[in-house]
Amino acid sequence: MKGLKTLTAVLLGVALLATAAPASAKAAAFRHYVACGSSQNAKPSHSCPAGSKKGAFFKSTKADLVYYTVCVKFPNGKHPCVSHQKAKKGTLYVNNITSNVLGKHEVSWFVGKKRVGFFVFNVVGKH
Repeated sequence: MKGLKTLTAVLLGVALLATAAPASAKAAAFRHYVACGSSQNAKPSHSCPAGSKKGAFFKSTKADLVYYTVCVKFPNGKHPCVSHQKAKKGTLYVNNITSNVLGKHEVSWFVGKKRVGFFVFNVVGKH
């Protein structure tokens, strides 16, 4: 009986290992965010003061080279996009967002026709 329990435990362990996804499979193919600033050191933020620099950041973490489109939906309903932006693997790129319109802004990133990122931030009055 003890041998049967050990065999069952070993088979169960092997089955779990066989079905587990590798850790790298969960890693995102792209990193994307908005920051109050446009330098490489700017930190992601969901709230930026009017008049400050704002940037939409994008990095390809898996593909050697992709072309992406970034779109911003402004509080007034306008929805401009900038397409055919080149991104080499491992390099952080920034597209400046020049809006000082107060309110909610929605930023989307696309590779091909697939949306690969979405980020919401607010432009707020100066404190």
